[in-house]
Amino acid sequence: MIRVDESSFPLVVVSLPAEWSDAEWEAYLAHVRSFPARRERYVTLTDARGAGTPNAAQRKRAAEVMAEDAALSKRFNVANALVFESAILRGMLTAITWLTPPPVPMQTFATPRQACEWLDGLFAQAAGHALPSWGAFAADRPRT
Repeated sequence: MIRVDESSFPLVVVSLPAEWSDAEWEAYLAHVRSFPARRERYVTLTDARGAGTPNAAQRKRAAEVMAEDAALSKRFNVANALVFESAILRGMLTAITWLTPPPVPMQTFATPRQACEWLDGLFAQAAGHALPSWGAFAADRPRT
């Protein structure tokens, strides 16, 4: 099951499993569409360690949703971080974003800590303060 944890909003953490159904994908897309509609700034960390990949129909649907929500996303979604174990996958996604830049900053990372540090910095620039919480990754947050 795709998990979307918004308990530490404005940090939204998405955890992708090894596989999911079309119905789960649609439910996930509907859930993440609700965040720009709040009209509050937020960041997303997608934990894709050990995750499968969307099939062609799911990728098409995700692209449709992104296009439909582009204006609100640009305004409220500060950044998206994706965590992959595979350096090859990180490199492939980086190359894809060079060819087709996403509407908001997006970067891949090897660890959730790296992703949270990047998201925290961009959120602070946009909102004037750091993320209130790193949620499940709070233990990784450097002490200041």
